[in-house]
Amino acid sequence: MAGNVLELCAVLIAFVLVLAATYYVTKWIGKSGAIQMQSQNIRVIETFKIAPNKYIQIIQLGNQYYSIGVTKENITFLTSLTEEQLDFSKKENDGPVDFKELLTRFTKTSTNQKKEK
Repeated sequence: MAGNVLELCAVLIAFVLVLAATYYVTKWIGKSGAIQMQSQNIRVIETFKIAPNKYIQIIQLGNQYYSIGVTKENITFLTSLTEEQLDFSKKENDGPVDFKELLTRFTKTSTNQKKEK
């Protein structure tokens, strides 16, 4: 009986160690950018989802701007763009989202809607 308990504890400890290692390795890979190579001449400016697995992207190649259609199977050139045609102003909500603030806003909205009914 004691052998089974020790074996269970060893398996649980190994499981926790594997989970912790997975967590920290994933964070390290995400921060190091090992998956996505950084480029000085190619940037995705904006992506807009138009359907499942179908997007329109505005990309910058050097100092030229292009609009492309991206699907699961291919990439289609749509048009060239000039810098004057693009709006580079920032939206108000570009920063990190505060979950507590969102939850408070949602509960207030839900409460107000229930009172109106």
